[in-house]
Amino acid sequence: MDPDVTAVRPFLERGRALSSPPDASGEGHPHTGVRAYAITRGRAHASVHLEFETMLQATVVGRDAAGAQRFERGDIVRLCDSEPLSVAELSARLHVPIGVVRVVAADLLTEGLLESFHPTENVADDVLLLTRLIAGVRAL
Repeated sequence: MDPDVTAVRPFLERGRALSSPPDASGEGHPHTGVRAYAITRGRAHASVHLEFETMLQATVVGRDAAGAQRFERGDIVRLCDSEPLSVAELSARLHVPIGVVRVVAADLLTEGLLESFHPTENVADDVLLLTRLIAGVRAL
């Protein structure tokens, strides 16, 4: 490859394979895709459509069942127990792709462990929500 030719994706280092981004230690996560596949049981689409800004909160049933839930399912219920969180915030806090959170949260909604709601006011006018979403996206 000619070194003078500009890269199509200049943010990628030349000769570096396309893989998962490096973590804080500088090492990549080669099994991130496999892990996401396992968490969602191979499903790419949620049974219930959830937007990035959809707020989720644990139900009474969810609070009681939180201890019996494992892995990301339990983490989502426990996080949503203390305060309502958006799908984007959950993704950032759990360090899990947003598509995975959508699938798992949709399952929890269907099972009655979570409830969802959209902010009543225009999202563009809710400064606190926008600030939290920006912080969540930056954490990704």
